[in-house]
Amino acid sequence: MGNNHKNSLNVLQQILIQPNIGLDTEVRQSVVYLLNTALADEVILTTKTRNAHWNVRGLDFFELHTLFEAQYQLMNNICDELAERSRMLGGLAIGSLQEFLNKTRLKEQPGVIPDILHLLADHETSIRFLREDARKCSEDFEDEGTFDLLISIMRMHEKMAWMLRSFIENEPNELKKPILS
Repeated sequence: MGNNHKNSLNVLQQILIQPNIGLDTEVRQSVVYLLNTALADEVILTTKTRNAHWNVRGLDFFELHTLFEAQYQLMNNICDELAERSRMLGGLAIGSLQEFLNKTRLKEQPGVIPDILHLLADHETSIRFLREDARKCSEDFEDEGTFDLLISIMRMHEKMAWMLRSFIENEPNELKKPILS
């Protein structure tokens, strides 16, 4: 009797149950591909931010060390969200360093410690990619769940980019008064 139960569990484990959520298989596969590409971009930017965090030095050490840590922790959570969405759609999330390098749209620069300007540029590049990916999800694939996720991730990157930009701006903090004639 124990053998029959064990055999039926083995058979059940081999059956892949695809989601029945109103998106056909081809659409889900296309969206999973898109999600894995976004995941690769996120992992690369997270790694670059960690590198900056580990190697920051100078007068602004404490502020930048803290800022970079907060940002890579947020991006770790974004990675989980992207990978989990791939699984929700019946796909697999990529997970090897080689897959991340093969799929990323960001430029990897081995041996280079990213500075704040390079991180800002990567966030802005990610924002542009996420905007286009979200458009595809909404218009081409009619996947509003992934659209919503990508928009929320885009907004987080917009905020991170704004923080980096604000850190390096040379503008005075006071608001300029309009000149009245």
